[in-house]
Amino acid sequence: MASTSSPTLYKFVVYAPDKKDPETLQHRQSLLKAHLAANADLINSGVFKVGGVLLSDDSVGSPDAKQTMAGSLIILEAENIEAVRDFITKDPFYTSGKWDTEKLAIHPFHWVIGQQ
Repeated sequence: MASTSSPTLYKFVVYAPDKKDPETLQHRQSLLKAHLAANADLINSGVFKVGGVLLSDDSVGSPDAKQTMAGSLIILEAENIEAVRDFITKDPFYTSGKWDTEKLAIHPFHWVIGQQ
C-alpha cells in the first residue's frame, strides 16, 4: 500500500526592488488589484507567509517623513526555487516591468523567530 505524502516545502525570501520611476505610487496602485488577484490562491492557501512594500530609506526618521515605496518583500513556501521563480515571473509587478528584474533576488530562508 503506497502512502501519499505531502512534498517537502522550503521557505524562500524574495527581494524585489522597484525600477526607479517618478510615478512609482501611481504605477503600483494601478497594478495592485491585478497583483493581489494573481496571487490570491497563494495568499489564501498560506503559501505566501509574509508580503509587503519596501520603503525608501528616507521614509522613516522624522514625524513628517513621506513614505515612498521602493519595492516588495515576500516570504513564501515552495518545493524548490524554480517554483518560486515561476510564481514571481507571472506577477503583474514583474511582467509590467515595475520590479527591477536585474536586482530581484530569491534566497532559501530558514525562519528562526517570529513564526506563529
